[in-house]
Amino acid sequence: MGAVAILATKLLAWALTGSTAVLSDALESFVNVAAGAILLYSLYLSSQPADRNHPYGHGKVEFFSAGVEGTLIALAAVLIAIEAVRALIAGPSLRSLDLGLALVSAAAAGNALLGWYLIRVGRSAHSLALVADGKHLLTDVVTSAGVIAGLALVRVTGNPVFDPLVALAVAAQILWTGWRLTRQAVGGLMDEADLATLRAMVGALASRRQPWWIDAHSLRAWRSGPVEHVDLHLVVPRYFDADQLHEIDREVEDALLGAVGRPGEAIVHFDPCRPRYCSGCAMPACPVRQAALEAQRPVTFERATRGDESLDTGAPVPRVRAAE
Repeated sequence: MGAVAILATKLLAWALTGSTAVLSDALESFVNVAAGAILLYSLYLSSQPADRNHPYGHGKVEFFSAGVEGTLIALAAVLIAIEAVRALIAGPSLRSLDLGLALVSAAAAGNALLGWYLIRVGRSAHSLALVADGKHLLTDVVTSAGVIAGLALVRVTGNPVFDPLVALAVAAQILWTGWRLTRQAVGGLMDEADLATLRAMVGALASRRQPWWIDAHSLRAWRSGPVEHVDLHLVVPRYFDADQLHEIDREVEDALLGAVGRPGEAIVHFDPCRPRYCSGCAMPACPVRQAALEAQRPVTFERATRGDESLDTGAPVPRVRAAE
């Protein structure tokens, strides 16, 4: 309802002033209302539990929602640019600038409060869609500030050409916003690696490392809405039994998910150690050791994210293996 009220205020300001810049601001608010409707549905769908058809849940719909919002923003930018060029050619005709400035200023203040609230709630709920919508609203505030500055210039100088020029600047700015949102959404849908998340997980593995965590590699992570999914290969002593591996699995999952502060699951694939690990293994009283410890191999980002390896030789193994 807040976005609808802000849109109505801007449309009233445009009707009173005839300003192309104010129309551009109103068009962006129209996108906010449409995106808000899509957001509501995506939040409802993403909250549904995993089922047989969607074993990883429905969270990725939020990336789709952000992508649609980015596309709508880009479309609004094109419409604004067309209207601004038309006004430049025909010559702008403005009126009631003082009232228009007051209305746009009030709408900008409302957008700032609503945007700040959505970002705070979105970050708390780990919702990309809510955060994206909140950032879009704050971008709208910047747009409104540009419109207010343009109308003020017209008011002070008496030259109406500043109005369509500001509208063109607004179009360029929101086109960039739309591109960034769409790019982020595509990255999420394609499970693009989040380097900050991976680095936080590597740091947690290094700080909580136990002597029997001999080596780690093939660390991967992706999000489905607020849920984090992690894969990791961990080299452990080859004589450990299932009870010990189960306990290690729990410890490693706690470290990985605790590093990002999100709910989720971690699938740990245990690789049995081989003699080539002995010189870098700090396992005490190891009954199968074949070489003395020289220096424990550190858990670094480069090592933890490297691909799968042959147990005996360490040669890289393709992530996707050919069917036999």
